[in-house]
Amino acid sequence: MVKVVLMMVGVLIVSLIVLERAREYVRDPLATVYRNDVQQTDVQVYQSFSSDVLVIKDEEPGAYQILLQGWNQLPGTPVRLTCIRWLACLSDAERAGAVPLVWTGKGKYDPKVTMTNREVSFVDGTGATMRVELK
Repeated sequence: MVKVVLMMVGVLIVSLIVLERAREYVRDPLATVYRNDVQQTDVQVYQSFSSDVLVIKDEEPGAYQILLQGWNQLPGTPVRLTCIRWLACLSDAERAGAVPLVWTGKGKYDPKVTMTNREVSFVDGTGATMRVELK
């Protein structure tokens, strides 16, 4: 009986992973984040099936979440995000709702986004250049 229940739970988990893969962000422990060319050790990187990138710094001071999706290439803060710390996150939709970053620099905000399968770079709301090297 226990084997049957465990098998059913396993099938359910695999089904959810397959059906909801566009909404899932899995942590990339080998990714490296640089802010103004200085490596950030307290930042986690999560990547979705469609190569969208989620960058999370959850330690104070300066905690933030930045979501960069390939379809609009506009850095923003996710509206609804459920995370299992250090493992995975689940967004509210395939095209997750995100509030654009608040621009505190001078002039008009230009995020200067570049996305490849090995590197993502953009300008955050403070004018700092963020670069994420994906492995």
